[in-house]
Amino acid sequence: MALLAVLVAGSAFGEVYRWVDANGTVHYSDKVPPAGVSAQRLNIDAKTGPASPDTQDCYTIRCQGERMEERLIRREQAEARAAAERAASTPPRPRGLDFRRYISLYRGMTEGELLGVAGSPDLMFRDWGWVTYTYLPIPGDPFTTTIRVVGGRVNEIDRVRKF
Repeated sequence: MALLAVLVAGSAFGEVYRWVDANGTVHYSDKVPPAGVSAQRLNIDAKTGPASPDTQDCYTIRCQGERMEERLIRREQAEARAAAERAASTPPRPRGLDFRRYISLYRGMTEGELLGVAGSPDLMFRDWGWVTYTYLPIPGDPFTTTIRVVGGRVNEIDRVRKF
């Protein structure tokens, strides 16, 4: 009697059923499906080779799990690439020019002195004989500072409140 119970329990262990309901939803269960439903009994221990990527015939749990792991890895790689592309294409945040550095500027100072005091600008525009450095507003300092350098010397300093 005990041997018969072990054999019956051993054959029931690991059975998975697959069926499609009236709405077209595919169900998988380890319990017997409802009456009146045509179900397939799947062998979850089947060791099939890797399915081709274009086939949809993958009914074993192991095969579906392996496919899901592959899809998750590809999705994580795609998300990492997209995040890296977004980070690379995002413009740098404006640094601005705080008031203490602004009051240290004066007409006639050299371009090197200007960059040493004010730091690198947020925007720079070069034309034939002059360069315009622009420092954009930031939340702590809502002023846009524009400095024009002509012939290597500061010629014009303009500071306007933008917001």
